Amino acid sequence: LWPQRFDETDLERIRTVLGTPSFTALYQQRPTALEGGMFKRHWFDLVGAAPRDAQRVRAWDKAGTEGGGDWTVGLLMARDKEGQYYIEDVVRGQYSDLQRETVIRQTADLDKERGNVTIWLEQEPGSGGKDSARITIRRLAGHTVRAERSTGDKEVRAQPFAAQCEALNVKLCRGQWNAALIDE
Repeated sequence: LWPQRFDETDLERIRTVLGTPSFTALYQQRPTALEGGMFKRHWFDLVGAAPRDAQRVRAWDKAGTEGGGDWTVGLLMARDKEGQYYIEDVVRGQYSDLQRETVIRQTADLDKERGNVTIWLEQEPGSGGKDSARITIRRLAGHTVRAERSTGDKEVRAQPFAAQCEALNVKLCRGQWNAALIDE
């Protein structure tokens, strides 16, 4: 950096006061830590598969801009009898509304091969969010589907899951999606 202005002792004191994320943003020109701020790479073991008798849920975060904008993501997670979690599959894309609904239905049909999979949808606030959830639920007739209105920001909602990851209770099942998930 600039030793004439701040020596190593001063920089360590500043890091302690600011915390590592703010310090790396202000003093290292790196607003995000290389391994991420909330999830660390070394927390995730790669495994072959989750137990067949595990409970499964596929959660969807829907977006609707084809070829750009936010991503629609559907994450399949299993929990075994010992309380260990397994991320089994991730489907993601920048789909149009119709493409997104088709992918969600196809994924639900494929998930049936894994056993009983409950599907959870994030219901955005307002009447548009309610309508979108109803449309998806209607298209998923024959599947167990729940819509839940989200409250608070995503970072706050992710903290309980991040705690399980940090405790090494979350495994990744090997798949083509692993690198994209870990990098993100």
